[in-house]
Amino acid sequence: MTTTHLTGLCGTNPLGFLAALGTQVAFASEQEQPRLWWTDDVVPHAVVDFGLDRIAEQSMQVFAAWAASYTMNPQMPKGDELKLTPPDIRTYLELASRDLAAGLATALVAEDSLDNNGKAKPTDLYFTAGQQKFLDTVRNVLRRVSCEDVLAGLAGPWPYGSELPSLGWDVADDRQYALRAKNPSPEKKSTNPGPEALALLGLTLHPVFRGNDRTLTQGCSGAWKSASYSWPLWNKAASPNAVRSLLAHAYDHPAAADRARWLRSWGVFRVMKSSIRRSGQGGYGTFGPPIVTWQVGHVESGAQSIHRADREPTQSRNLADAIHQRFAALGGVELDIPPRDAIRTPPSFD
Repeated sequence: MTTTHLTGLCGTNPLGFLAALGTQVAFASEQEQPRLWWTDDVVPHAVVDFGLDRIAEQSMQVFAAWAASYTMNPQMPKGDELKLTPPDIRTYLELASRDLAAGLATALVAEDSLDNNGKAKPTDLYFTAGQQKFLDTVRNVLRRVSCEDVLAGLAGPWPYGSELPSLGWDVADDRQYALRAKNPSPEKKSTNPGPEALALLGLTLHPVFRGNDRTLTQGCSGAWKSASYSWPLWNKAASPNAVRSLLAHAYDHPAAADRARWLRSWGVFRVMKSSIRRSGQGGYGTFGPPIVTWQVGHVESGAQSIHRADREPTQSRNLADAIHQRFAALGGVELDIPPRDAIRTPPSFD
């Protein structure tokens, strides 16, 4: 079996994770498809059982086909912004189902899932706004990305040498004004079109659904302006169908600590999460710094005990017992209590 380390696709970066998924999606129409897993390092990177050149060549063919597909060219009013009316949503999904990029359409909009203006409310991973039109950005990247860009993205380190537009999924795109010495708005953003294009393929594994009051995106939680995206990292070679199952079941959840046995049996060793930050108007989006929400080993045992203690009601009668119960699962804390002396004789003012 060929083992290829994709050292450029880091599992701690949402863009790297999505791009790794894209290496499998690129072979969705092929009889033979690569398996995917991650190294168990401090900064894990993707591993596949296909060679770099094979992945790059197949990806370039898929990019060209997708760029010319109906999904990318809906020819509807506000189509590039996905601000579709209910009839247009239905037409878009129906016609898109007939081409190679059908999975992308169902990862962008859902029927009857509308915003306050009665137009389609897109996926939580829709980070463009204003003059940046999502499908126009996507077509631009897919048409102009090169095989060298893909190889550079897979092997790393990322050069950040392109001026092609960004979909906003790289944590390096998060340029908080409050943390900068000057306003970063005028700065020209450099990108890595290879991972950006692959990540677009990976987006197809995150379908959207109509919720009670908003569009629900697989892997995302929270409100539109205060959402988050979580993803699993696993160390067992997984087929595309197995990866779909992992994405559907192994994510950040209040009960994740109680699922530790399941996660370990699936080969999951870490669950990551990044906040989704949006501009004041709720438009432009970026990912915040990633954090580990679950991990096997010592981090798991400690965090698991603390999270469970937070959820379960205490049966203690006083604060001291509650504190002892909180730390009992971590080995407890026993302090030597100093002996108490007799009460001193109070001073006299005679």
